[in-house]
Amino acid sequence: MGQGRRNGRVPKTRIAGGLFIVADGAASGTEPIGQRIIEVPENGEQTETLRNPRSAFIAYVPKEAIKKGEAVATRGQCTLCHGPALQGLGPVPGIAGRSPSFMVRQMFDMQHGTRTGSWSELMKRVVGPMTPDDMLNVAAYVASRVP
Repeated sequence: MGQGRRNGRVPKTRIAGGLFIVADGAASGTEPIGQRIIEVPENGEQTETLRNPRSAFIAYVPKEAIKKGEAVATRGQCTLCHGPALQGLGPVPGIAGRSPSFMVRQMFDMQHGTRTGSWSELMKRVVGPMTPDDMLNVAAYVASRVP
């Protein structure tokens, strides 16, 4: 996972098929990351053109997001249910190394009650007070852990 490149800048992207793809040609260059997560395929052709399901991705997050996320995750005691290395514990899924965009969606959906399940109520208590920045930071931290 790449933290926002030098000076908080990341490659410019375009949207294609619901994915961020690194822009090429005249549109290429960099842009500020701001308070967002940008996930792009390592190889645009493999992902966009050939639809390779094993295509790898790079996630860019704001500088300091991983460090801030670790503090929030520690305060929220994520390891109690997800295990010491966040690799899961019993029926509770592993979250280490997961896509940060996926993680934010899951936390948001749990916070707003659109994701339900036998364990969702426990998570709702954890994510209920989280701000969007908290979710971004936790997702960055969790994604940076080795699965």
